[in-house]
Amino acid sequence: MSENFFGFIDDGFAHFDEHEKAHIKVMRMIKGSKIRVMDGKGKLFEGTLIDKDRATIDGLIESTIPDRIKIHLILSPIRWERLHFAVEKASEFGVSTIVLTNFDRTTRKENESKIRKVSLVVRDAIKQSGTLYVPVVEEMENFKLPEGATKLILDQRGESTLRNSVNDHEEFVLAFGPEGGFTDREREFFNSLGFKMVKIWSRTLRVETAVVSAISIVRFLKCEI
Repeated sequence: MSENFFGFIDDGFAHFDEHEKAHIKVMRMIKGSKIRVMDGKGKLFEGTLIDKDRATIDGLIESTIPDRIKIHLILSPIRWERLHFAVEKASEFGVSTIVLTNFDRTTRKENESKIRKVSLVVRDAIKQSGTLYVPVVEEMENFKLPEGATKLILDQRGESTLRNSVNDHEEFVLAFGPEGGFTDREREFFNSLGFKMVKIWSRTLRVETAVVSAISIVRFLKCEI
């Protein structure tokens, strides 16, 4: 269990939501306990717990800059334990954005509660791994495709491989379909947005395996792991 906590920093205090209050209770923190608080924006503070709702900010422990390489994921909701694994590992790898969207063959539909659940998984993952930046979790309609990014749709029909598609760009958008795969309509849609269809390798991978593999390949080829 991580000893870092996520807090909303305001005017010298860290404020905790219900999820963090439960974490504080599990860790048996009491009034006066020294506590480490991350803001999710690259800073880690030391503080003193006042009560279950807040802590003082006593000083800055660490401040980091964002990763040079930015990776944005577009995911279709899948069975919860598998989605949980995918977003947890993606967060540990330091992705910038996780976009949830319903595709034609999505069976576990994206909804507001799922966005909330995924956001909490993401937060716990970065606390555990020590990553100081919280990936943004949002719906497709709120996601703006970054200009100049390499945009790839991971699909077994792709003639090229992901390995051969990682170029000198420093921002990547990776789209993964549902368990039943993309439809021709969706392939045409992503093509119209400038996505290139690629495959990871010759075998068909489950979504969560594809997510971890794809991020690892991009990070490795960009000399970041």
